Amino acid sequence: MSTINYTDKIPNNVNLAEDRTLQRALEQWQPNYLNWWRDVGPDGSTDFDVYLRTAVSVDPSGWAQFGHVKMPDYRWGIFLNPAEQDRKIHFGDHL
Repeated sequence: MSTINYTDKIPNNVNLAEDRTLQRALEQWQPNYLNWWRDVGPDGSTDFDVYLRTAVSVDPSGWAQFGHVKMPDYRWGIFLNPAEQDRKIHFGDHL
């Protein structure tokens, strides 16, 4: 995993730039959502300040920012926990 790149269309820490197929698929979501908002959202709402949660990291103390943004400026992201050597995933009776 890499550090978060906020200059990409989709801020991420999963090297999304190297997976062009996934990147193209995901990059369709935001423009489609904004088009839907313009079509069925309140008239003039692209100029409204909307209170939204924006993912910024996976850190438990600050995994998201809450604040007002204009809908066309909204950014979403993909984040995974940083890798830990020898991490064990506990499940079932094997805790």
